Amino acid sequence: MSQKKHLSTLLLVDDDPSMVRLLAKVIERSLGDQVKIETLTDPVEALSRIESGGVEILLTDLEMPGVDGLDLLKSAKSRNAYTQVLLLTGHSTRDALLEALESGATDYLLKPVDQEQLLELVSQAYSRLQRWQLVLAETWRKKRTQPVAAE
Repeated sequence: MSQKKHLSTLLLVDDDPSMVRLLAKVIERSLGDQVKIETLTDPVEALSRIESGGVEILLTDLEMPGVDGLDLLKSAKSRNAYTQVLLLTGHSTRDALLEALESGATDYLLKPVDQEQLLELVSQAYSRLQRWQLVLAETWRKKRTQPVAAE
């Protein structure tokens, strides 16, 4: 009997609904056995969703009205340090990319998005996430099984 594989939650955020539909379809077709995709076009809703927890991979547009991708990145990383964050941008600035890197972004993609590159980066993020979760679980297991030192 095979054990059911855990699907990581990928939140896809872009204020362009057609971009969200396209990217979700591409990811679902190739990586649907690894990730459960949630989509939002409202960055304020996305911020609320991230703060409620459980987002393991965030794929977000960098430039959106009100709440931008950097805000979502910072929220995701403060909620869970090993959340993998991929940024999409049509016209990035050096400062925005440096801030994203300093804030813990995993990677970024330029628009128009190359589908092969998108799938490769999401797959890498998924693998990195799995490694973090495995190491953390093993660390907790060892900590629980170590005897308490006598004083």
